[in-house]
Amino acid sequence: MKIINKKYNNLEIYETDFKSAKPFPHVILDNFLDESFFKNLNVDKIKINKQKGLLFNTEIETNKWTSKNVELNEGISKIVNELYTTDFINNLSKLSKIKDLFSTNVGNTALANYHEMYESGFLGTHVDHSSEPNTGLPHVLNIILYLSKNWETSWGGSTMFANKNGSKIEKTIDYIPNRAVIFLHTPFTFHGVTKIQNNLTKRSTIYVDYYSQNKNPYEHLDLQFKNVWFKHPTTFILPKFKDYFPKKNRVYLKKMLKHKIKSLIA
Repeated sequence: MKIINKKYNNLEIYETDFKSAKPFPHVILDNFLDESFFKNLNVDKIKINKQKGLLFNTEIETNKWTSKNVELNEGISKIVNELYTTDFINNLSKLSKIKDLFSTNVGNTALANYHEMYESGFLGTHVDHSSEPNTGLPHVLNIILYLSKNWETSWGGSTMFANKNGSKIEKTIDYIPNRAVIFLHTPFTFHGVTKIQNNLTKRSTIYVDYYSQNKNPYEHLDLQFKNVWFKHPTTFILPKFKDYFPKKNRVYLKKMLKHKIKSLIA
């Protein structure tokens, strides 16, 4: 069975849209999965062992669960495997013009390919890990795929894109079932998820990231910030500077300062 909608067989036709999008390169692809495949994908009945994986419940990561080291449902696995194929990676390279693109081989272990968020769930602005877990090579692209059916935009759960230091939200992308968002990942592409409200339906997403063997992967792009790569951890931006000082938030302070110093000297 076809998994990805055939109209996305050639992503190169979206190259201009991708490169010109603000606040950083991205493209929104509706009806991403083949209609028949998506129709038969019953996300609401997916049962995952919640005793495994990682559940986040902090003021900056609320009611969020990720599937690290969890066996995925067959339908989810088929999608993830398709997004890891050479054909799809080559398609992403045509879209982004990033050279030597590849996917990680750590699968759903060191990283998590399936995420769920629940009532009052929220994910503050952050930039993801900078490097492929085994090789340390640059993390350069993300794809997020919205799987929950019958989702109402009034429930929140939208993807937020922020400015280069994560202090201001500049674009919000509604959570629309079967919508994919492909976006550039650099040390300055801060993003997050708006708070989920008045909803008992879980927010299900597939998340896959991609890497490049080129340590100057963004040099061909005209960005609103430095087009450089440097190593950094997943870094969150808290609403106010004073928010970093409670003991429970010191870990965020350490990572933010490390990121700030590296961004200044890069």
